[in-house]
Amino acid sequence: MSPIRSTATTLAAGAVLSLSLLLGCSSQNTSVTGTPGAESAPSALASASASPSATPTAPAQTVSSAPSASPADAETASSATPITTAGLTSQFPPDGLAGSVIIDSVNAEGTVRARTSAGQGELLMISSSPEERGHLNVSSNDGLEGEQTYQADYSIVYRAGDQDQILLKLPAFLFIRPSDQVLEFDKVSFKNAEVYLLAPQYKSGHGLVAYAFAVNKISGEVFPLSFKQGEIVHDTLVYSELPPFPANQNEQLVVHSPEGAGGDPELKPQVYDLDLEKRQFIAR
Repeated sequence: MSPIRSTATTLAAGAVLSLSLLLGCSSQNTSVTGTPGAESAPSALASASASPSATPTAPAQTVSSAPSASPADAETASSATPITTAGLTSQFPPDGLAGSVIIDSVNAEGTVRARTSAGQGELLMISSSPEERGHLNVSSNDGLEGEQTYQADYSIVYRAGDQDQILLKLPAFLFIRPSDQVLEFDKVSFKNAEVYLLAPQYKSGHGLVAYAFAVNKISGEVFPLSFKQGEIVHDTLVYSELPPFPANQNEQLVVHSPEGAGGDPELKPQVYDLDLEKRQFIAR
């Protein structure tokens, strides 16, 4: 072979080889690049499969909204105590008149609702639990719509100095007044005692109900009084909402009875004798 042919052959072979290498590189670049912007996802998957500790992320979880409540969560929500925003809830059962009351506020325990000087001290009607103050949402025989209502566990107390003597307890007691003025006990004087009457409820259509207390002028004792009619003993005195009101006439308590529903009022008043030893008013 001549040197010229050998050289030409060598150059041709080199050209073919260079063209093959160029075509191979172009094909490799096209397969790796692919669609623009899609490199990150295949690279991430390849990296995750290459690393044994990597945890794949589920696409459905990453795009889901807030998880729905499980059955246990639903049960907890349904049994939770509801939040009342419409008004205050009474601590007492909604019996009778209480069903017509809307509570407006709650006063602290120890609120004085009635007060009168008596003997060497004073008589008090005082709450022994938080006092619920509200109003009537409907008129009735007991009061007009919008009038003030008061309910608490009350005690009638005789206070002398720093000593309190509980005379009577009135649990869950509810009454109505036209205003929030502190009440006073009505006093009826007798020779040997001062008698104090308290009727918290100012009307009912069936008479006023009063609680009676005595201060013995001789011994200084203070105690509640009951009312005996025949063999029946009452803790309260019921009398007419209209005057004349209970009064002392000749050392006897004279009481005008309320008019019965659909009937005529009694023409003669009820007369009681005061027996301080028995702590009673005894009807004649």
